[in-house]
Amino acid sequence: MPKRIFYIWIAIFVLVTGALNWLLNPTPPTSPSIGGGGYDLSKPVYTLLLWAFLILWTSIAAVTGMISKDTFSARRAFLLAAIGALMAIIFFAIYRQNIH
Repeated sequence: MPKRIFYIWIAIFVLVTGALNWLLNPTPPTSPSIGGGGYDLSKPVYTLLLWAFLILWTSIAAVTGMISKDTFSARRAFLLAAIGALMAIIFFAIYRQNIH
């Protein structure tokens, strides 16, 4: 895995997890709501999307590391898988209350 591809993987990871985190933590509205009460499903949906992305990311990176013939590329792919697994654990600890 060349350095450029590795950085592209990292950029995709940061963009997707950053966007989903931003959707999970929106800025509060400046004016009061005038609508009726409704049930907001955004937190469970975005939390499940974030976890699904992290599990898929970790799985794909681990499989890429296992099928790679170059040891340096395999090491980078396993590093990406470790980053995904670590972030999945961290985000589970942070957002577990969104799924009930």
